[in-house]
Amino acid sequence: MRTRIPAFILAIVAFVVAACNGNKDTFVLHGTVQDGGNDSILVVGIDSRFERTDTIFLNKGQFKWTFRPDTVTALLLILPDGRRQPVFAEKGVSATLEIPAGNEKVRLSGGYCNDIYQSYYLASLNDTCVEQASARIDSVITRDPFNEVTPYLIYEQMVLKYHADEKDIQRLISRMSGNMQDAPYLVALKAEFLGTDNSTAPLSSYAFFDSTGTRHLFANIGDLSDKLLVCVWNSWEGQKGFDARKQMEKLKSKYVDRRLSIIDLSIDVNRDLWKEAIKKDSLSWTSYIDQHGWHSRIVRTAKIQDTPCFVLFNEGRRVEYKTGNIDELDRKLNDVLSRKDLNKEKNGNKPIKLRTVFE
Repeated sequence: MRTRIPAFILAIVAFVVAACNGNKDTFVLHGTVQDGGNDSILVVGIDSRFERTDTIFLNKGQFKWTFRPDTVTALLLILPDGRRQPVFAEKGVSATLEIPAGNEKVRLSGGYCNDIYQSYYLASLNDTCVEQASARIDSVITRDPFNEVTPYLIYEQMVLKYHADEKDIQRLISRMSGNMQDAPYLVALKAEFLGTDNSTAPLSSYAFFDSTGTRHLFANIGDLSDKLLVCVWNSWEGQKGFDARKQMEKLKSKYVDRRLSIIDLSIDVNRDLWKEAIKKDSLSWTSYIDQHGWHSRIVRTAKIQDTPCFVLFNEGRRVEYKTGNIDELDRKLNDVLSRKDLNKEKNGNKPIKLRTVFE
């Protein structure tokens, strides 16, 4: 005699099976941001496998975020205070992230890749030179040439922190497995940093947007007979970005008779927050945004580690100088800027431009 199973029991079993299968495909991140309040965390991708932006909302500093990764997805969390924290989302993994206040050690656990990164992070806290970083990354590769953490370590340590030579970066990449060398992140990294002198790398095809959503090519910004000064900033650092832009306005007035074009470029990933920030002042130039955040091309090309940062490009739109100090910038501009030949421009029927940017 065949036993009939009640329909509601079958439904419960089906639900449990589906939930179990879902857990196998889902990455869950629990965490605490001390002093985070009810602020939010922005989530961006480290490579093209995660091309959107997500927001994690805090509840009294606590959060839980779920995501369905493609095996392993490398992510970057932009914390409320602007700090960057990598997290590696692996299928079926539940991870924990604890962000303490001040200079206390960040705690990340859960999953093979996160454990690798956390181990490197703790071991490298007292490192002071590129040789130490290179040796540690080499050790990580030796233990597992297929791991997904190494590309980010190369970028974070060798490129951003220590500005390592091309040959040192190439050597580490060559030690990785062939499949990993073809990963989207490393392909992009090699295209940006290798094969050229990055301090003079052109940005001719680089595009960003103004507040109306209009796309602009870097090569078309400003007068090409001028040097171009770019203030790179973000809204999440509050007053710092506002002050930097006001300081640059004073330089604009001081060097109005010199060959200098000026813009500011935000690396905000949240367009609405950026638009609110630029409403607070009335600067006489166009503001632009690159919503790739810390992966913006200008950040990588100029090797910017902190914002606000002032980057001076020469007439060929190659990086000539960068600094976060307005007084150092003032001295540099005084040394390198040439005066406009107003008579020559007038005789050549070229309009005399006293404004320093095209709008």
